[in-house]
Amino acid sequence: MLQKIFGAIIDLLIYLIKLPFSGTGKSNYGISSETVTLIEKEWVSINTDLKNHSPAVLKSALIKADKSLDNLLKEITSGNTMGERMISGKNKFSPEVYSAIWSGHKVRNSMVHDSGFEPSYVVLVKAIEDLRKGVRELGVKA
Repeated sequence: MLQKIFGAIIDLLIYLIKLPFSGTGKSNYGISSETVTLIEKEWVSINTDLKNHSPAVLKSALIKADKSLDNLLKEITSGNTMGERMISGKNKFSPEVYSAIWSGHKVRNSMVHDSGFEPSYVVLVKAIEDLRKGVRELGVKA
């Protein structure tokens, strides 16, 4: 009887160890492997853009960074807007990263919606880096 229990425990442990690698097509956060691949490719482009000091290129990179985080959130949270998805996904981030992604998203929103808002190079780069923190905290290479 004890051998059967021990055997069942070993089988359960092996199952739990193999589970993350079982080919479900989902990450630990429920993000599909296809989305992860697309986001990682997008960040290769964003990282290239960061080497360019052109304001237009950096603004485009910020929009791409914001969209990449939003695409991840769409798979693991609910909400009609990125702001709603960020609120419903608050528990997926540490408090520091949650605050950072809000900061980055606000810069993007101001840039897109407020006429005359011209963020500096430093503000653009910081906003991109803040959004990168969120992507990384969800387990995606950025």
